[in-house]
Amino acid sequence: MITQCSQNISYLSSIDFLENGCHIGSILMLTLSSYSLYLIVKKSPVNMKGSVPYMINLHIFTMVCDFTWSVLVLPMFFMPSIAAHASGVIVWFTQNPVVVVWLAFASLGGMAAAIISLFEHRHRVIVTESRFVLKNQTFRRGLLSFMYFGHMNFGIPEIITAPENQEEAKRLLFQKNPCLPPIFMDPLTHVIQLDASLFNPHMYLTCLYLAVVFSFFCSHIMWSLLPRNNPSMSASTRKMMRKFFICMCIQVAIPTFVIYLPNLYWNISITFDFYFQEFNNISIVLFTLHGTSSSIATIFIYAPYRNFTKDLILSGRQSSFDLCFVRFQQLIIGVFRLKKVVREPIVVSVSDQNTGRRRVTFRSSNNI
Repeated sequence: MITQCSQNISYLSSIDFLENGCHIGSILMLTLSSYSLYLIVKKSPVNMKGSVPYMINLHIFTMVCDFTWSVLVLPMFFMPSIAAHASGVIVWFTQNPVVVVWLAFASLGGMAAAIISLFEHRHRVIVTESRFVLKNQTFRRGLLSFMYFGHMNFGIPEIITAPENQEEAKRLLFQKNPCLPPIFMDPLTHVIQLDASLFNPHMYLTCLYLAVVFSFFCSHIMWSLLPRNNPSMSASTRKMMRKFFICMCIQVAIPTFVIYLPNLYWNISITFDFYFQEFNNISIVLFTLHGTSSSIATIFIYAPYRNFTKDLILSGRQSSFDLCFVRFQQLIIGVFRLKKVVREPIVVSVSDQNTGRRRVTFRSSNNI
């Protein structure tokens, strides 16, 4: 624990940095995510149609999770003190800490459930003969519904075990760490846990559960894509499914890594009782970039989306060049018309405004 505190509060440790960083990230996320959602809906090839509903579901849950953390709740953490200050738009409607904390946990749980449902779908498509495949649709829908319900409520233990006397809990944590900023005592600050005796084991078990589920799906799918384990599948189909599955794994792995880094710091901070408010704020800003990173991965990893985006950019450049060429033609026609009136040589030069380099030069003659 830090016992000597700096008298100068840096901008990185302020609520202004946190709000500005999260809001800028949310603008990037909404822009890129809207475009990538359009690509999934409109530009997916026929061989991806079966997975499109699950990709849309995951994409929407990712957008909601990012928007919840960067705009709706916008929490300011004080690790290693397990507490957070809410400064998002949700406080305009309610300041009930149960609603605010549940919303943050529920968005994460919903995104995790959407990832699992996407992998379960690919597992059901690729692994045709296995007792681990959910073939009964009624049972499958019921199990997936229960899974979504459980994942979106995985923060209930933290909610029901939060200290009832919040003012006393804040005073105890402030005595333990006097370097906490004044905003820590604000009424919008909520102490989730006084110590990590419940919080850490709960997070560890949650991460272990997700790791086991994803490892099972990935290993079983890759095993089934081996030629000797599925000889009835043609080589072209196997190649296509393997390529698509790898793209799907990369799409999920990139935002997962972006989320993992802040959680790694929070775990280190709690375990070693290390407090640095600048790192807390930076970790939240980084955490809210998982939606942006997921959209970028979606656009550039899948070949149909990448090719459409490249053609869109190149066609925009070509359209600008064509417009310039048409205008140049009109200018030349005007020069010849003017030449009939003015019997002097006329020089026309067209330069690139960005580089300043001369692109086209025309010189009229006296012979018409």
